[in-house]
Amino acid sequence: MSGHLTLGIDIGTTNVKAAILDTNTGKVVAFGSQEHPLFHPFPGWAEQDASNYWSAVVSSVRQCLEQGRFADDIAAIALSGLVGVTLPVSDQGKPLRSAMIWMDSRSEEECEDIRRSVGEATINKNNGNRVAPWFIDPKALWIKKHEPHVFNATHKFLSPSGYCTYRMCGNFTMNTGDAGLAYAYEYQKERWNESIAKAIGIPPEKLPRLYRSHEIVGEVTKQAAEETGLRPGTIVAAGGTDISSAALGVGVTKSGEAYYSMGTGSNLGIMIPTEQDVHEYRILKWPHVLPGLTMFDGPMAFTGASLKWFRDQFGDSEFRLAERMGHNVFDLFTEQAKQVPACSDGLLYLPYLGNTLSPNWNSNACGAFFGVRPTTTRAHFIRALIEGVAFDLYSNVRIANEAGVKVDGLILNGGPTKSRFWNQITANVVNLPLKVPDIGEAAPIGDAILAGVAAGLYKSPTEPLADIVRIKETIDPDPRLHERYHEFFEVWSSFYQNVRGDMDRHRALLNKYHSG
Repeated sequence: MSGHLTLGIDIGTTNVKAAILDTNTGKVVAFGSQEHPLFHPFPGWAEQDASNYWSAVVSSVRQCLEQGRFADDIAAIALSGLVGVTLPVSDQGKPLRSAMIWMDSRSEEECEDIRRSVGEATINKNNGNRVAPWFIDPKALWIKKHEPHVFNATHKFLSPSGYCTYRMCGNFTMNTGDAGLAYAYEYQKERWNESIAKAIGIPPEKLPRLYRSHEIVGEVTKQAAEETGLRPGTIVAAGGTDISSAALGVGVTKSGEAYYSMGTGSNLGIMIPTEQDVHEYRILKWPHVLPGLTMFDGPMAFTGASLKWFRDQFGDSEFRLAERMGHNVFDLFTEQAKQVPACSDGLLYLPYLGNTLSPNWNSNACGAFFGVRPTTTRAHFIRALIEGVAFDLYSNVRIANEAGVKVDGLILNGGPTKSRFWNQITANVVNLPLKVPDIGEAAPIGDAILAGVAAGLYKSPTEPLADIVRIKETIDPDPRLHERYHEFFEVWSSFYQNVRGDMDRHRALLNKYHSG
């Protein structure tokens, strides 16, 4: 049958992934991926070149198309991507500067400006979220203050997926999920609040037209077809955020369900009805790809990035061994960590290599190890990295419970969740069962499902999930080890609170001397 395939593309923080879904069988028939770079020009800054997003998208799509004669049978495509990104473009769609991504924390002063001009309570009510550099608006105001020529020339502020959607179809668009990271978005009414945009200082005309994730935004242009190998005229759907598309891809579609997505950063996402008011702003809220559902979402910045940092700085021997034996280099690290007991003989790690997001929201935070002794080994450091990431998750789970949002278990997705050892540590720390779906990368699959709805191949995004998502394993926590972890978690939390002031002074010195 012609036109029974769909293509989903997810732009992650350091990697683009694409998948072709056969809607007749519910199976992924092709997969491609391509890394793209991240730049830290100054302490607290995190930028990416939008052209690298598009180059990685093109590479990933072409990898998929090289695996079979698929292009003519792809009925529709959809893209998702990392959120909290401020990317100004001209009326010709040309990026006017590097994208300032979610990890960028330079806009604390602009956050104070928003608190004074609009008020945090007004932002809370309209957008459901706190004021923090993680969002689009503070970074846009930083551009307005420090690069006024760029701000004045800006036609639209786009997300990474919005930019690549523009490259696909030539239209400036934003899905409602990406919009949830802009304070002018009224999340319970799915619309821009122009008065708030003006009060913040961002002209409403610089905000793109809004679309629900399954809606059609255009068709693949001739130029995009030449670059990607796709058929001109292929339907392009609005897509979603990387996290919301991943939630769909693992079957998290009902109020009360929750997931834990791990990559460079990670997210705890708990589904709540959009009309429900939860007055807790240390954890975020933004729209699911399914209308009527909002994700009560705790983003954490340095999850897989922590072990990647260790690999890049101290992993030369593992690199060489992995290449020689054909093994995954990260598996070699976790094998070492298995030799160390739970709680790493007291070594604790704060996974804040550039800042901390939910629940602390401290742009000046930095990574730290505490508890080093003469008997501390390399393996202790590796295990402490994994446990520190799990402690960060546990802090968000506890806050969600305190806010009255119930979490009975987590569905997993993402690169680090492929490690059963890592998953068992996570389960023991948070004291929740973890369900591991028999699925690859969930976000591009979620996007492919949305594309199927746009093309009329599915009546709704939930229709095909029974054929696509299956749970292959449930990892239960060890209550005895959780008790031990909980005790060390209290020290871990206290340590962070005790050094917060020193982190502020430390960042001030880094800024003073411009040292990395």
